Amino acid sequence: MKKIFSVFLAVLMVFTLFGCSKAKEEETTTAAATTAVTTTETTTSPYVKGGNPLSGYSKFKKSAVGKRPVAIVVENLSPARPQWSIGSADIIMEGEVEGGISRMLWIYADYTSVPEKVGPLRSARPSYVKFAKLFDAVFIHWGGSHSKSGYIGGYSTIERLKVDNIDGQNGGALFGRDHTRSTSIEHRGTLNGNYIESAIANKGYRTKKNKKATTFTFNIKNKKVGSTAANNVGIAFSSITDTRRFTYSTKDRKYHTNDWNTDVSFKNLIVLKDSSTYITTPYKGGSTTYLNYDYKGGSGYLISQGTSTEIKWDTEGGKLNLHTADGKTLALNIGKSYIAFSSTNNGGRVAIS
Repeated sequence: MKKIFSVFLAVLMVFTLFGCSKAKEEETTTAAATTAVTTTETTTSPYVKGGNPLSGYSKFKKSAVGKRPVAIVVENLSPARPQWSIGSADIIMEGEVEGGISRMLWIYADYTSVPEKVGPLRSARPSYVKFAKLFDAVFIHWGGSHSKSGYIGGYSTIERLKVDNIDGQNGGALFGRDHTRSTSIEHRGTLNGNYIESAIANKGYRTKKNKKATTFTFNIKNKKVGSTAANNVGIAFSSITDTRRFTYSTKDRKYHTNDWNTDVSFKNLIVLKDSSTYITTPYKGGSTTYLNYDYKGGSGYLISQGTSTEIKWDTEGGKLNLHTADGKTLALNIGKSYIAFSSTNNGGRVAIS
């Protein structure tokens, strides 16, 4: 009996050891598989941290690193509001174009991230062509102003500066017309971001960004930029334009405006004071007065985190350089920025409270 019991114990121990060994093997295999999956996910992730050179956002497509941005001309007249996909760009630049009318330039660091419907698109103006060039951006527009009577138009500026551009006047899958709004045709021109990449390829344009082009420096963590409170901001581009108004929200720590008939917010407001030149030319049996910014550099403001500080800026080296009041490189807070040009000699005003 004892002999039988001993044999039984021996068999039981063999099975127990085999089972433990098998369980341990399965646990090890599972752990190895989990590690393999994690490694694969990390390796194949389409994003890179801290790669967006225009917003500082930590999630940026690897495929966009080192690539040129795009700059899209978007109008700002009342029938155009709210603009399709407003708030989607990394940077919105705004200033006066003519007769008190303002216009915008939307800049995207990654042209594959441009939404399916952007607009209404409008025509090229010299100041906007020059600003796009500071970023080495592919300039996208629908039409342009022509040179006459001492005025150098948008088309001439594109040609003179050799700016790579895509014009809606030439048609193509990239451009279309919206049919949902009951307004005139010039307020319904749209761009489909899905076709930007192929349009650039068809043009044969360089996609690698010039290393000397504009990039910004960002704080590792968002912080106040000065000691002056900035909860309400009003920016007039000249004495004959309306005022762009922003209000600071302590909830998301961004500056909000409803001036475009929808809520749009920015982390940084950048005001660049610059001299401007009015040029009156014949237009459709009458005349129109165009405004060009001189881009001579000067002073301005950075407004962020409920505070403001005076800054300096210039375009030396063919790029936009932002400095602190004492001449050091200016660091922005991470997020989207609004850049406004306020005329120093034609009644531009900035109110901060």
